[in-house]
Amino acid sequence: MLREDAAPNHDMRKNLNPHTRSNLHISGKLCTIGVVLAALIAAFGAPAPLEPSRALAVTPVVNVLATPREGVNALAPHGPVANPSFTVRATGYNSLENQTDSTPPIAATGTQTRFGIIAVSRDLLADDIPYGSLVQLRDLGSFQSGRGAGRFQSLLEGRLFVVEDTMHARKRNQIDVWFPGYQDALSWGVRQVEVEVVRYGYEGPEIYTLAAPDFDAAPTLSAVH
Repeated sequence: MLREDAAPNHDMRKNLNPHTRSNLHISGKLCTIGVVLAALIAAFGAPAPLEPSRALAVTPVVNVLATPREGVNALAPHGPVANPSFTVRATGYNSLENQTDSTPPIAATGTQTRFGIIAVSRDLLADDIPYGSLVQLRDLGSFQSGRGAGRFQSLLEGRLFVVEDTMHARKRNQIDVWFPGYQDALSWGVRQVEVEVVRYGYEGPEIYTLAAPDFDAAPTLSAVH
């Protein structure tokens, strides 16, 4: 019975035209190639097994040289200047309309004028000492001759001046110190002062140049928790 059943199927394949038999042959090869490619992809595409993690051990080593290396100066300062300072022309002004604007008691920032406020020329205001900066002033004497240096230092000593006002656009490298009386501003005249920046703007950190008391050059180690 089996041979009799198989005979008709064999005869049916013989009855197929050559074109159909060729298509069936190609389809069989393509199926075989697809199965082989799938097997290869499954074999080579599988992720590699993860290796167990290992602890990283680092041992620092410090070598102290007997003599300093050439070209290296350990005492040379590094980084920006903590307290930038510069020399400027300094005049005095009062809350008078002929010296300021239509609102003499009000500074450019909107605060009330008072001793301790200075106005700054716009070139300095842009980058060096913007509004809100705190500065210390040192009297260097007359702007023209340098005579009388320190004459007004007692007035400036131990005081921080705040930048709250500005000057006419034509002014350059100049500050204006506010005085309560007209004669005080006249007595001040035109001087040369050293400006030391203690705080840059309203938000900057305050940096004071203070000498350490009883400094004996002995190093002190401290730990911060």
